[in-house]
Amino acid sequence: MKGLTIFKRNNSNGKPINSWTLAAYHHPRSITWRWTIQYSRRKAGRAGVYFMRVYRHQPGINFHAGINLPLLGSLSVQAQPHMWDKSCSARGAGRE
Repeated sequence: MKGLTIFKRNNSNGKPINSWTLAAYHHPRSITWRWTIQYSRRKAGRAGVYFMRVYRHQPGINFHAGINLPLLGSLSVQAQPHMWDKSCSARGAGRE
């Protein structure tokens, strides 16, 4: 499937970091990814489960949720709306 990423190490300024994208989807005509599942060896914030609604005023399923576990790291799932490139017309942007 075009736009699907499976198991890729993330980087920051060109240097590998301790974070991996387990799976993600990026529509070829969108300037942003649609959803992603990531794992990091370091936990971000307090231990436990978290959920937050993002892009509240956009239609569709838009959220960031995850779990931080001591010694194991952090697993997160994120979804956001497509943000189409200005060169794509709104009518034809979602078509393959």
